[in-house]
Amino acid sequence: MKAGTRKAFKAGAAVLVLLSAYGVLSLLRGRAIDVPELLGPPAGAKLQISMDGFRFTQSENGRVSLRVNAGSADLYENKEARLKDLEIVFSSPDRGDAALRGEVGVLDTSTGDAVIRSVSRDVRIVTHDGYLLTTQSLSWKAADRVVRTAEPFKLLGPEIYLEGRGITANIEKGTVAVEGNVKAVLQE
Repeated sequence: MKAGTRKAFKAGAAVLVLLSAYGVLSLLRGRAIDVPELLGPPAGAKLQISMDGFRFTQSENGRVSLRVNAGSADLYENKEARLKDLEIVFSSPDRGDAALRGEVGVLDTSTGDAVIRSVSRDVRIVTHDGYLLTTQSLSWKAADRVVRTAEPFKLLGPEIYLEGRGITANIEKGTVAVEGNVKAVLQE
């Protein structure tokens, strides 16, 4: 094949490729195309918005029962909020406020349930009457108003020092149940 013929063949092939691509694009314009899974976003809930400064309030019978403040939040389509540098304040007219503080957490914005975990500092709860609970992770069940951990914990109060593994506290009733390895020191 001569050099001139070779150039004409390449130019013709290039024109055919461009016309084919234009034809395919014209046919598909305005149509929804499914992207193969490998090319799409990862499976699971899709991120809707990321923000600095997050506030969430839950009310019961006209009174605020739960306030969540976080330094930053990622909100997902499944009503999940992934929080950083957070504080959850539980309000009870009979028992006063208790504040839970942690570095990272996940909040279900439809139920108010949350799981808080430590990264470098313990998760802690401070109550209005001077009790401090520290541990590695806590879960909050809003409907039951119960805080729980299966992790080792320490509880320090005006009259008691308590440590063990696994604790459940009912905020509304003011009750605490310890699961195991309990050590207690009563103070006067």
